[in-house]
Amino acid sequence: MGLQSLAFYTAVAWLPSILIHRGSTSTTAGWMLFYYQLVSLTASSLLPLLTRGRHDQRWTAAGASAAVAGGFAVLASAPALSVLACTLLGLGGGACLVLALTFQSDRAGSSGEAAAPAGMAQSLGCLVAATGPLHLGILHDSTGSWTLPLVVLVVLSAAMAAAGYGAGRNRLGRCSAR
Repeated sequence: MGLQSLAFYTAVAWLPSILIHRGSTSTTAGWMLFYYQLVSLTASSLLPLLTRGRHDQRWTAAGASAAVAGGFAVLASAPALSVLACTLLGLGGGACLVLALTFQSDRAGSSGEAAAPAGMAQSLGCLVAATGPLHLGILHDSTGSWTLPLVVLVVLSAAMAAAGYGAGRNRLGRCSAR
């Protein structure tokens, strides 16, 4: 939850600045942010329909996180392909949000059991997410470039893929009687 939120909030906060720094106009950068959010909204709306009835979502979670990593990697290495980068970021990010929220309820045995992990995931997730844009902005300011912050985001997205793969297993939490 925290890593997907960090990726989203960082993209929303810094995507236009990254694109402008890499040669886009401010108008184009603004439209790319809109496009990213539109793709993310579409992905988050369609994912439940595409995964209905699937209980093992390891590869879906890992693949969505890999798409986010790919989007940040494209921004770092080929900024002229910003449409591709925003497409990957939006598809992966929208899917990761839905999966993170779904895992909190699907992995609990009852609604009462869902409250504790959901509260923890969302509290800690928001804390992690809130610090991401700040720290990556500081990293940008200290290096004068977006390359290192984008590489950090690629690495964090790879960690999110590993965490998503583990969280996507078809099993209930420890509290359940299954």
